[in-house]
Amino acid sequence: MDKYNHILKRFFFVAVSIYAILVAIYILKIPAGRGDEALFVSDLNLIHNKGWIDAITKNISIPFMILVYPLSFILKKHIALRLISLFLTIALFFYFEKRYKFSTTFYFYLVFYLSTTIFFFYGTNDTLFNVSLIVFFSEVFLLYQYKKFDSSIAFVALIIAFFTRALLIVYLPVVLIGLFIIYKCRKSFTLKLRYPIAVLIIMLVINIPSLKENGVLSYDLKSPPKSIDATWGQRQYLAQLLINKGELKKGSHPTWAETQEYINVNGVESLPISISDAIFFDLKLTFKEFFKDFGNTLFLGFRQLGLILALIIIIPLAKLLKQRKLEYNYFLPASFLIMIAAFSFIIISNVELRWLAPIFVMAIVWYTYQEEIKLLNNKIVFLNYIVLLALVSYGGFRMFEKLMV
Repeated sequence: MDKYNHILKRFFFVAVSIYAILVAIYILKIPAGRGDEALFVSDLNLIHNKGWIDAITKNISIPFMILVYPLSFILKKHIALRLISLFLTIALFFYFEKRYKFSTTFYFYLVFYLSTTIFFFYGTNDTLFNVSLIVFFSEVFLLYQYKKFDSSIAFVALIIAFFTRALLIVYLPVVLIGLFIIYKCRKSFTLKLRYPIAVLIIMLVINIPSLKENGVLSYDLKSPPKSIDATWGQRQYLAQLLINKGELKKGSHPTWAETQEYINVNGVESLPISISDAIFFDLKLTFKEFFKDFGNTLFLGFRQLGLILALIIIIPLAKLLKQRKLEYNYFLPASFLIMIAAFSFIIISNVELRWLAPIFVMAIVWYTYQEEIKLLNNKIVFLNYIVLLALVSYGGFRMFEKLMV
């Protein structure tokens, strides 16, 4: 079986390399301002035209803008944004190379995932947020699995993630579990807080204009036009209602004007104001959407992870039922399930898999660890290569079709 796995691995390497080249060509052809990228182009223009203080007051993603700003003087703004995302992704590879002793296979798993998702290369703050959280979770994994932990790297990464996107609030349950593990294992490492404290102070000082004007930290916001009273939470909720009625395509949103018109006709109480309010607004709908989104996320996630998605759920659950004892090595599998469940509950409309990138990448780390210390049966490894090869072939074919259009 080892011989067959070795052969399949070589085929996988070649297939992923071709797939990645096709994806790279496709990325180069993506027009400027796609999706949320337009928001960050607008933020850069605001900084250049009005200055940093005015931009921070109006809400921007400060850590990401700090990285992009210098490049925006010499490159087109969307190119500067995408280039920073590319640099951050490359930096993640260097981080893994320095902190782990994984074989080349791990990096091909990672390239497959990145090629399938693509969003790591968009000009948005998603990549900075994702990479920062991946590094934090990775350091927790290194602490309990390898007894190696760099508190400076871990806490600086967590602080950057916190100031980059408000989405960290959703990740708070697993972040707190990670901090608890760090606390319980505190005798295993030397605590170094000089750089984390410095970064925290700098970020707080830079946020002063927003704190003074708005009373909150500066985060990028999808704000409505001045003539609109509707909120993003109301627009999100209305999107799900219209999708369920078949009046809107899945993954789409009504316009701000359409949302405002719905409120004018049905009353302000017809839609929840915030995303958190949406959870309790209609419990029957909330639970219905939870199970639908949970199942849909697992189905679509399979396209990005192959059998890794199933194994990180099934293997730990089987061990837990047998041992009936929670241990630190359940952290990544538990985080995987907790975050999929959290997003399925909180986001009443479509769950976007880019929000789950930190735990999906860590699922690859978990699987690689299981594979390389021989905890997985060779037949399972063989089957996963078969599945991944099928997914690479499918993805490559779809990408080739897009390039031919």
